[in-house]
Amino acid sequence: MIHPGKLSLIILVTLLLAGPSAWSYPVQYTLEGYVIQGPGIDDSAGFLSDMGITVGSRVSYSVVIDLDARGTVLMNDGTVTERTDPYGRGTFYAHYAGGSTITSDNYLSSYNGITENNYGGNKWLTSTFSERWLSVSSGNNYLSFYDMLLQPDALGEWSASSTRAFGAGTMRNTIFDEFGNSSKFYFLAQITNAETVPVPEPSTFAFLGAGLAGIILLRRKKRI
Repeated sequence: MIHPGKLSLIILVTLLLAGPSAWSYPVQYTLEGYVIQGPGIDDSAGFLSDMGITVGSRVSYSVVIDLDARGTVLMNDGTVTERTDPYGRGTFYAHYAGGSTITSDNYLSSYNGITENNYGGNKWLTSTFSERWLSVSSGNNYLSFYDMLLQPDALGEWSASSTRAFGAGTMRNTIFDEFGNSSKFYFLAQITNAETVPVPEPSTFAFLGAGLAGIILLRRKKRI
């Protein structure tokens, strides 16, 4: 049997090796705001008139972001692939969890074979400062955030007190129909709530497995 002191040492070393990076902290953001004129409202698909959306209409969205996880694309056939940006660089995970403009009328079979776009990217302006962007979709309902100049804190989280969500210069909602026609508007929103949910990543289980392997080896040596 392993001495309690050795067991404690093994567990401590395992946790130290795992470190904070072994845990990913997805954050679910609630965004609330209103439609603005921006570059203009385009209702080619007719969804905005159906929903009564005009300049000044209130909108709300829920977006989950995990800066430590890889961005993905979910296809209609269930296939999931990792997404890279136009320059071949990796992306981070972002998911369109819900919103006031997702309705049974516009949640159609995806016109382009994509069920969900779950990613965002970085445009590094300096070695320590990046301008982020998001491209997320649920069915045919797309959210885009560009020029996200507000930097997250050390834990990868944006503040719920931001007057302009993520410091984004552009916020756009686009809704496609089954033929690829779209209704599009711009909006201004702020983060009204940020909820962090820790989720263990595979590296955590790998380190724990290494710790268990160490325990087994010590037991074998003890028997010998």
